[in-house]
Amino acid sequence: MKFLILLLCFLNLTYAYDESKQIHVIHPLQDNQEATLLLAQMQKNIQTYLYETPLSSYEYFNKKSSHLGSQALITWIHGDLYLKDLAASPAPSVRPTLNNMHNTHLGDYRYDIFTLLSDLLLKMQEDSDFSGSKETAILGSLVDGYFDKLSKQKLQCPSIDNALIGIKENDLLSRYTEISNKKRHFKITKPTIKRVPKNKIHALEKKMNTYFSKFNLLPVKDIVLNEYGNYLLLCEGKTTKQNDDIIFILSASTLPVSYQLNKKMKKSYQFKSVIDKPDVISSFNQTDFAGTISLNNQRLFVEKLNPSLKLQPLSEITRVYKEYAAALGFMLASYHANPQLKSCNKFTKKVKNQVNPRRVKIELISMVYAYNETLEQKWEDFSDKKFISLK
Repeated sequence: MKFLILLLCFLNLTYAYDESKQIHVIHPLQDNQEATLLLAQMQKNIQTYLYETPLSSYEYFNKKSSHLGSQALITWIHGDLYLKDLAASPAPSVRPTLNNMHNTHLGDYRYDIFTLLSDLLLKMQEDSDFSGSKETAILGSLVDGYFDKLSKQKLQCPSIDNALIGIKENDLLSRYTEISNKKRHFKITKPTIKRVPKNKIHALEKKMNTYFSKFNLLPVKDIVLNEYGNYLLLCEGKTTKQNDDIIFILSASTLPVSYQLNKKMKKSYQFKSVIDKPDVISSFNQTDFAGTISLNNQRLFVEKLNPSLKLQPLSEITRVYKEYAAALGFMLASYHANPQLKSCNKFTKKVKNQVNPRRVKIELISMVYAYNETLEQKWEDFSDKKFISLK
């Protein structure tokens, strides 16, 4: 009996360790306490579980995609792309912007569609009561919107206006910062923000002030860590006006999940992904701030923090969800077919000449439903186990 109890405890610990290891793959600057909090969130919410276990989803995709009839064309992708990462600038010039942009690398375009469809299916199952046929039709609208945009580069998506939540650029400052004694600083009262140890501040400030000076920006005013272990920096901007301040994010530059599991892809595209990534991100988000720094022998990726300009359906009506899904597909295609990038232009031409959109739609939606069953079971098994804190 004692042996059985010890065995169960070991299995629980092994399971939690495996998930924790995945978290550290994408958030390597986290400490163990933060990883434990995320593990607890993952047990409560299947979408969080999907976001934080990219090794599992890519491993599934990598295995199943080798049997698909559609082609594995390569373009710049966001890596693990979900609903929360898709963003758009507000009118009058609606354009795509990236959140979690440090994950961007060269890879199979179908993986982005796969993860986005998986997330959308979970959202529908959680928020709505659609029949299976309606779910499939909505998922199909995402793929249709994707290929419509690829076939007509100048196409505008009217449903984005309906799905885009209005937000102003300065909302980021009000969300993360406050003013006291006529000086702006980060809100340490927020549970997701904490101070950086003093022994790390000086070297980081010196490095970042040198980096920002290349863009004629004034020095750093404040530095904190977010819940994922990434640095947030409050920069003075180009003037001393308080509303001119800019928030930047520094994330550890890590090996993309697909390159960890797919050795052939890693060998073919890793070097180009690393070298070209800053220019790619700048073209996506239309800023010149993207780049990398080295600190204590660690490579960090720098970019301006974007507002969470989310897309979401305005009601649970099937038609509205279809428009929302089409807007998601349109947005994804805007990344993959970025006209400023040579590799994206090559990808677009190949899609037009070589890809059968109907086949891609049928294959990926079928894969998503199969993965959904696997994901549900894995999440239930993980949630049913007694959580063991990893110290």
